[in-house]
Order: sequence, then structure tokens, then C-alpha cells
Amino acid sequence: MDLNDLKKDIETAALKPVYLFHGQEIFLKERYLSKLAALVNESVADFNLETVSADETSSADVLEKVRTMPFLAPPRIVIVRGADRYTAEDLSLIRDYLSDPNQSSCLVLMAEKPDFRLSIFKILRQKNLGVSFDPPKGRGLASWVVESADQRGYKLDQAAARTLIDLVGTDLSSLDHELEKVCLYSGDNTEVGIEEVKAAARLSRTASIFDLGDAVGERDGARALAALKDLYLEEPYLKILAMIVRHFHLLLKVRLLLDDGARQGDVQRALKLPPFVVGKYLSQVNGLDARALEKAIARLLLADQTLKSSSAPDRLVLESMVLDLTSLRPNR
Repeated sequence: MDLNDLKKDIETAALKPVYLFHGQEIFLKERYLSKLAALVNESVADFNLETVSADETSSADVLEKVRTMPFLAPPRIVIVRGADRYTAEDLSLIRDYLSDPNQSSCLVLMAEKPDFRLSIFKILRQKNLGVSFDPPKGRGLASWVVESADQRGYKLDQAAARTLIDLVGTDLSSLDHELEKVCLYSGDNTEVGIEEVKAAARLSRTASIFDLGDAVGERDGARALAALKDLYLEEPYLKILAMIVRHFHLLLKVRLLLDDGARQGDVQRALKLPPFVVGKYLSQVNGLDARALEKAIARLLLADQTLKSSSAPDRLVLESMVLDLTSLRPNR
């Protein structure tokens, strides 16, 4: 069974009594699990939807749940994570169940690497009940991006999809996250091309830089690291550092202007930036004096030197730098 077959089962609510979800693409597995779960009426989800772990629930207990008739209306769905970790005895019980399954229930066996030499998995494959979740590649990946945009009501052409992949990489979770940003940026314009993708990426980088600046200003280390992680998705380490250096140079410029008695309009004219951006900078320099910002820039330059000359992991260098920035204090 391929994903199109599974999609058809879900769209028609004609579920098979058993599915084997296998493969290493976690994001796709979880997305289709959510689609399956959505078939269960929310009002009876506490009774008709269960997720268990093979490490904690025996197959005998799982089969008891699956054989239980749905409450009020089908389907009843039981999801077993880590089914490939069951013992041979546990698996044999599920194998026997396949000969006479409860047609009102759906048993979903989750397995990353099932051993298809074992009879249970061999039978599931022969019955066309196994769904392989493998990362799409090449044209398949671009088509996945186009389809994901279509599901959001946006038309993305292949060139725009390839541009997004070039900017973000091949991880589906990251692609989906960035595609959501592209769609939000496009608004009522449902025709999305290369320029919209690039513009949304630029906006995303700016947002992450300001998130990092906000976190530093609020001395929130965890939030600063999260903002840094967002930047990892989009730029190489040295470029990230260059963006942060520029940001803190602008913060210092704002601080010096304010110390000289400048008002927001004066700062806006000096920086030649939109009012909302200037407002961000004004907010971030609160509680930070020029001396603290000069120390921050010195720390950034030290990180630049370390990245270029040291064997220390780049990511560790940046994360250590960011945590140092969040400890900034006036006159310290």
C-alpha cells in the first residue's frame, strides 16, 4: 500500500482493520496518524481513540482494546508505538488476530524497522496493509511541497518549491514550518512564486534576529537559544554571526543616540528604517547601557575569531556566545 491508497482510505473513512506504519520519516507518520485520529468524533475520543507503547502494553491487552466495540459510532482506533519491539509471543497473538479482525476497529502498528522475515510483518505486507514512510527525494520532494501548499489553499509552482527546498533543506518538518510562513506572508495572494518564497525567508530571518534580541534584552537564555535554532535552519554559522553583529551595532547606535537626547523620530531618520523596526530596537535597548552593548560586541568578535581559528564545534561556540549575551547587565 502506498500513501495515496492510505489517503483514499482516510478520505472515504473506509479504514482497514489493521495497518503497519513503518519507515524512518517520522513527520509523515505523525501527520497521517493525526488524519486517522480526526476520523474519531471528538465527543467520544476518550473511548474510541487510544495510543499505547509496546514497551508498556502487552499485545494481549492491545487486542482486548481492539476487540472492544466502538462507543456510539465507529471507528475505534488503537495505535501501538514500537510494535517491532514486541516479543515473538506477543507478535504471534497479533498474527492470529489478522485472520478474524474486528471490522469496526482499526489497529495501527507503528514500527521503524520491522523484520519482514517474521511471519506477522510478512503477512501484513502480503495483505497490502503495510505503509512505508520514506523521505521523498528529488522531484518527489518538490511535489510534496506543492501538494502541502495546495492543502493550505495556495498554488506553488515547481520552481518556487525547489527554491524553498534550497533555502530550508530536505527535512519535512522544517519545510512544512517554513511553508506555513510563506503562506502567512502571501496572505490573500494564493499564487506563490519564487519571489514570495524569498521574501518570506528574508522576513523569517529578520523575525528570528529580533526574537534573539528580545530574548537577550529580557535575559531569557532558553528563548535566545530557540531563536538561534530558527536561524540555524536558514543560514551558515558565520552568516548568522554576521547578522547578530550587525544587530548589536545598530542597538549600540540607538543607545548612543538616546543618550544624546534623540527621540524616536530622530532615531528613525538616523537608521533609515521603518517605524515598527525602530520601535523594536528602542524596546531592546531598555535596561542596556552603551558599556554593556560594547561588551556584547566584543564577545561577538571573540566568537567570530573562535569560529575561524578553533576546532571547537561551531554550534557550541554560538550557543555559548548567546548565553553570555543573555547575562548582560548595565555597567557590568
